[in-house]
Amino acid sequence: MTGQEPPSNPRGDDGQNPPDTGMGMTAVSYLLGGMLVWGGIGWLVDHYVGTKGIFAGIGAVIGIAGGVYLIVRRLGA
Repeated sequence: MTGQEPPSNPRGDDGQNPPDTGMGMTAVSYLLGGMLVWGGIGWLVDHYVGTKGIFAGIGAVIGIAGGVYLIVRRLGA
C-alpha cells in the first residue's frame, strides 16, 4: 500500500448530491411557511380589529399564493 493516496472523501462517494435533492421539502416549507407567517399576521390583525378569523383566512390564502409563487420562481416547477 505504499505510495497510494487516501481517498479524498472518507464516505467513499464523490460528495455530489443530485441537483433535485430536497426540492420537495423546499416546496413544502415554502407553502407551510407562507401560510403560517401570513396567517399569523392576519390573526394579529383580527385580534387588533376585533374580527373572528377573517384576516387570518385572508392571510393564509395570501401566504399560500406567495409560496406557490416562490416555488415557481425559484424551483422552476
